[in-house]
Amino acid sequence: MTDRLAAEQTIRSGYFDRNAFRRRSGDILVLKTGIAGLQFSDYSAKHCKKELEEELTPGTELFLFRDADNPADEWAIAVYTSEDQKLGYVTRFKNETIARLMDHGKVFHAYIDEPEEQKNPDAPRKKYAPTENYAVPFSVYMEDTV
Repeated sequence: MTDRLAAEQTIRSGYFDRNAFRRRSGDILVLKTGIAGLQFSDYSAKHCKKELEEELTPGTELFLFRDADNPADEWAIAVYTSEDQKLGYVTRFKNETIARLMDHGKVFHAYIDEPEEQKNPDAPRKKYAPTENYAVPFSVYMEDTV
């Protein structure tokens, strides 16, 4: 089949171009959330709210580690800064799927987001899990390795 003819074919016609559907390497957004337990962390105790906001700016990379031995949550995922300071956890209401994937070797990256109020101050407030602290929202991405 010529390239021109292949370009004109569609999946509905029965033609399937494998190269067109080849996955590309990149990160996949899997969760937008807030840090759970931030108010109880040693990091938070050492820093006032203003210092937290200055240090944890949008785009700052966070590190996620499975805490399978956590007695309060078998799917616990701890959230750390690059300076190895524990901030808190991914909320227990949203962590199981990511924890299961981590247990099977998937790699995740996390980055601090801009607070919703700063993006659109007129938007209606969303409902969040009671443990999530949206003063420090972050996104979790799964590394896409093919």
